[in-house]
Amino acid sequence: SLAWSSDSEEGSVPLPIHRSDRQGISILRPEGSLNEGTSTELQDAVGEVTESDGAMVVIDLSDTNAASSHAFRVLLRVSKRLKSSGGRLVVCGARGAVQSALELSGLARLCCVRRTTDEALAELMVEERIVRLARLVGDLLRRAEERHLKSVGAA
Repeated sequence: SLAWSSDSEEGSVPLPIHRSDRQGISILRPEGSLNEGTSTELQDAVGEVTESDGAMVVIDLSDTNAASSHAFRVLLRVSKRLKSSGGRLVVCGARGAVQSALELSGLARLCCVRRTTDEALAELMVEERIVRLARLVGDLLRRAEERHLKSVGAA
């Protein structure tokens, strides 16, 4: 698990963000308070792990003790950006005041939220299997169409 923090504005405390990977899924666990200053650090950290299309990311809030509405807007933007590139974001581990703020913000209705990291990983693994299956079906349909066109052209 690697701690990540960017250069922060003078006078503000950098946000430690622990990063790990499990089965090709990036897990980011910010530690401390997510506010206007620190949530951009989380957004930058997500940017670093999602350089390729189809990136799967879990944001584990289990070590986050406070979160502002600005932080939730950042998470929503990240979620939308990942979806547009074929990826997915799952937020998990929120407890206490962070869980309450998450529900009040409406993010829980707009973004996938799970209780634990294991539940978040399971969600993304199922999604990845569905995506692979859809690609396989698409490939099979294209091959069948090509064979049909060849047989029609030969007749």
